[in-house]
Amino acid sequence: MGLYRRSRARSGRREVSEQRFSVNGRSHHIDVREDETALDVVRDGLGLTGAKRVCEAGACGACALLVDGVPSASCLIPADALDGAAVTTVEGVADPSRLHPVQLALMAEDAVQCGYCTPGFVVSAVAFHDTWRREHDRGRPSVEEVRRALAGHLCRCGCYLRIVEAVRAACEGRYDSTDATPRRHEAREKVTGRARYTTDVRHPGQLEGVVVTSPVGNAVVHDIDDSTARSMPGVHAVVRLLADDGKVRYAGQEVLAVAADTLPLARAAAATVKIVCTGGPVVTGMDRARADDAPLVYGAEERGKAPSAGEVPVLFGRWTWRGNVRAPKPPVPGTRAARRGRQVRAVCAGPGADPRGGDAQTVSSVWTTSAQSHVPLEPHACVASWDDDGLTVHLSTQGVGMMAHAIARRWKLKSRQVRVLAEHVGGAFGAKQTLTAEAVAAVELSRATRRPVRVALGQRDELAIGGNRPGTETHLALAAGPTGDLRALSADAYAATGAAVGSEVAQLCGLLYPGPPRLLRDHSVLTHTPPGKPFRAPSGPPAFWALEQAIDEMAHRFGEDPLDLRRRWDTEPVRRRLYDWADEATPWRARGPVAVDTGPLRRGLGLATASWYYYLQPLTRVRAAVDDGGLVVSVALQEIGTGCRSVLVSVFADAFGLAPAEIRARIGDSRLPRGPLAAGSSTTASVVPAAHDAAARLKARVTSVVARDRGLTGARPTADGIRHAAGTIGWREALHAAAPVEVTGRRPRDAGPRPRPWYSPFFGRGRGTPSIVQVTEVEVDERYGLVRAVRTWCALAAGRPARPELATTQVHGAVIQSLGQTLYEERLVDPATGVTLPVSLENYAVPGIADVPEIEVAFLDGGFGHVPQQAVGIAELAALTTPASIGNAVFHATGRRLRSLPLRPGPLLERER
Repeated sequence: MGLYRRSRARSGRREVSEQRFSVNGRSHHIDVREDETALDVVRDGLGLTGAKRVCEAGACGACALLVDGVPSASCLIPADALDGAAVTTVEGVADPSRLHPVQLALMAEDAVQCGYCTPGFVVSAVAFHDTWRREHDRGRPSVEEVRRALAGHLCRCGCYLRIVEAVRAACEGRYDSTDATPRRHEAREKVTGRARYTTDVRHPGQLEGVVVTSPVGNAVVHDIDDSTARSMPGVHAVVRLLADDGKVRYAGQEVLAVAADTLPLARAAAATVKIVCTGGPVVTGMDRARADDAPLVYGAEERGKAPSAGEVPVLFGRWTWRGNVRAPKPPVPGTRAARRGRQVRAVCAGPGADPRGGDAQTVSSVWTTSAQSHVPLEPHACVASWDDDGLTVHLSTQGVGMMAHAIARRWKLKSRQVRVLAEHVGGAFGAKQTLTAEAVAAVELSRATRRPVRVALGQRDELAIGGNRPGTETHLALAAGPTGDLRALSADAYAATGAAVGSEVAQLCGLLYPGPPRLLRDHSVLTHTPPGKPFRAPSGPPAFWALEQAIDEMAHRFGEDPLDLRRRWDTEPVRRRLYDWADEATPWRARGPVAVDTGPLRRGLGLATASWYYYLQPLTRVRAAVDDGGLVVSVALQEIGTGCRSVLVSVFADAFGLAPAEIRARIGDSRLPRGPLAAGSSTTASVVPAAHDAAARLKARVTSVVARDRGLTGARPTADGIRHAAGTIGWREALHAAAPVEVTGRRPRDAGPRPRPWYSPFFGRGRGTPSIVQVTEVEVDERYGLVRAVRTWCALAAGRPARPELATTQVHGAVIQSLGQTLYEERLVDPATGVTLPVSLENYAVPGIADVPEIEVAFLDGGFGHVPQQAVGIAELAALTTPASIGNAVFHATGRRLRSLPLRPGPLLERER
């Protein structure tokens, strides 16, 4: 993308200048400040919120505009460089009554997920399309040509493959003269920039808030001098956020918040705040944190304050503390658990513990992963507004209902006084499950000013405190008998959870290869760094990174095909079907010996498998109502890019023979019927059965009403409509005739035994473990130590997808996020201060559009017949196997076994194997 239209000398320029330019064909004369950007003018001055504020460094493409026809990063264009320019935003690339072919293609090809990056992609893709068509008519561009044109854009949801194919289809004319059937219910809003996210909400009189955070990682704050900030014109409130004890446990911890008329003013006021504190030594790495003399993150009496780094709450009964390490309590001597532990340790500590040689019956090693930042493109954001009736909160969240409850509890309000809204959410990936700093700040500032206040984390704070998957260190050992049977599994996993606790890496290693005794122990290692948070499949990729490479290594010890070894050790029928699929549908059997290539570019194939939990939220409700406007379905869930709104609508569209566009979906509102928290891949498993129940109840109710009103005999609901003695009334006519009616559906129980309770009455863990197998082909450049994923094949056994095309896009995104963890992403902190070092997407590498492999996806039905509609989630399952499959492929290509993520060039450049 271009950066700005032109440069010019600005000697003696004024603080404010008048600029004349056009936006979407309309002329504007606007006074702009010298510190304003084109993005500020378009979003805040003109209210065109399609362009998104994300990195403010020109690295993500979300703010793209056409400036004199050139795609440009508007966050880098000085507003006073727009004079005389013609600007086009996503809102103006096409006539609203007839979308551009690129927009139609993105809708039809399911090239949209959360949608936050979509307007930027649309702007650049439209420019490429129009140029291409002028030069090539209806020729089809290559994948590489499209990728080059869109290289300045990031999609954290990982929708790249769909986007490329959509743009190619538009360029060859497939969407010139035909309308498109959108795959997602809200796709039109997203491709036109009309979708409203929390960062786009603006009320009359709204203020902008900024959170001031601690610059040090271990301190006690004695005084905060905010007098200068309070005295600045345009500053309306300063509120303290730090706890009364003044304790700071990590750099980036919130201290206070400022509300002002504008964001630049709020930032300027925040910069004047002086924090007086006494600092102590900072511990940032696991080795130092585990030392006996390490400074403590929490004292013995404070450990109950530690939040959870996972999706389960903090439980204290099963754990013991050794300094900064929370470890499982040892079993009582003489018990079965103690005897099993001694047995596993004895078997796994055999003479073959050295992975480079010795007895082939034991594989033992240490596997590590670096921390990975969530960095959704929509930052953590909140707009809070107090009034006489209570509190209304627009929040970028994964749980509108849960957050309404949390807010009411914290501020001692009645449930009816709190309303949480999230019309669209620009990505979350686990980082937006709880009540976090931006929401607390916005609510407190609004309470102090009695005006609406918006607080959105900047990119630096998003990378620091927005959330991270903890780095891990897993000591894993496998022991096999002389005949090749698995005899024992031992895993001691340490997770660098920051100022939080909670990890299940070792426990997840026990989901595969049932039978032999195992010893699985998880340890949280606390440091003076921001708390870890659950990240798509919490603890999962590190667990299977270790386990599945150890399995691969054991197979090579025995001289056995790794697929055959898994099939022999794994007796679970669903996973055996997955192994059969890998045997038949991938090039696995055609792969050659290890390290057979001799040139600088070496190819290899790797395989990995994994399982996840089946979670559900049994109290989910779905309301279906028919009024003069048609059919409306309602539930308090939130669309974070998973397609839940579309899945919900499709249930009723299929049940009543309607087009999805004929159905209105109301979600993202805490006052609607109870919906699920978007966590644990439980949304589909919760909403789909409840929606089917609501559809069945609505059919019965409509049949009863119509039969009564029309005097029908023998009336009964069927797939086509109401069948009665004299014929059939179609559902469209029946719904119109019965209005107004309303029913509420419930999530039915699974067949068979009741699901085991998980951590609350509202969340359950059902029977069965969804599973995945993945085969990946890599290319290793021996000259530079670089790894490129070329192609990957995934098969998932997770019930029956409610919408296979949307499920496939979900798998793409999960694989690409895990690809980032495997090859690029590494969240670093300054070891001396604990300050997070990546400050924007300019220097925190996530996969771009040119980095992704070809991805083939298959779904194997079966295994979940006890679940209503066989509805089981897949978003986390699909994230588990990419690291291990790539690691195993690198070994196949080079003969080198890498044990640390991300994969760095150094170990691959070593000649010794």
